[in-house]
Amino acid sequence: MRILRLLKSDFIKMKHTPFYWIHICLPIIGAIIFLKYYSFSNWNSVNKISGYLEVLSITFPVVIGIVCSMVIEQEVMAGKFKEMLSIEYGKGMCLLSKILILLITGLFSLSVAVGIFSAGFQFVLRQNTLPLNFYLNIIFIIFGAQIFFYLFHLWLSIKFGSGASIGMGIVESLLSALLSTGLGDGIWQWIPCGWSVKFCDNFFIKASNSIDNFNKLADINIVFSNSAIGIRNCVLFTIAVGIYLGVWFNFFEGRGEKQ
Repeated sequence: MRILRLLKSDFIKMKHTPFYWIHICLPIIGAIIFLKYYSFSNWNSVNKISGYLEVLSITFPVVIGIVCSMVIEQEVMAGKFKEMLSIEYGKGMCLLSKILILLITGLFSLSVAVGIFSAGFQFVLRQNTLPLNFYLNIIFIIFGAQIFFYLFHLWLSIKFGSGASIGMGIVESLLSALLSTGLGDGIWQWIPCGWSVKFCDNFFIKASNSIDNFNKLADINIVFSNSAIGIRNCVLFTIAVGIYLGVWFNFFEGRGEKQ
């Protein structure tokens, strides 16, 4: 199949870049650092798990900004989008291949980050109070909320370059940290930067019955109602930006060209 050949080609292109090291080493190092800190921290197990998941959600946008820029800059250096704009496979297939390589490696990296942490928390620190099913669900919750950012940063990287993508990623991570506090209550569901961290918090509250451990809204029904709105917006916004990216790229002829 054409898409498989394109994926293989894209994976090979990234072989001599830090792309794979970021997706492998970063989650391993991050999980180990948190486990080491939690080994002597006085936090209870509920707050430890919540804190780790919040940090994952907050740092994701800046990492996405970096890896998206790396994938696209590789195309720029290889011939100023010559291969992506070629008619051999079609623009759509080339763009889809970039999206898939980012999503596949992103899901793998997130699985490593959550998997190592949960295993260490369970078997090394022996402080885990949540089932394996919780960690599996949280992987897909965090990842699902990040697909929007992969598509958005892919567009930024193609249109404006790596600086715009990385810079926006930093801003998004900072905004995500702000929205994780009480400042985000009532508005986070309309802001993509707040989706992942709030979805995690609200799912965690439901899974651990820990509403009193966090300074959340008094009415738990409002919390979950906002989550439903956030999920709807996340799906609709992601579909919208995906459609826009596909249509826009169909008319893209390279940076500096009139589009």
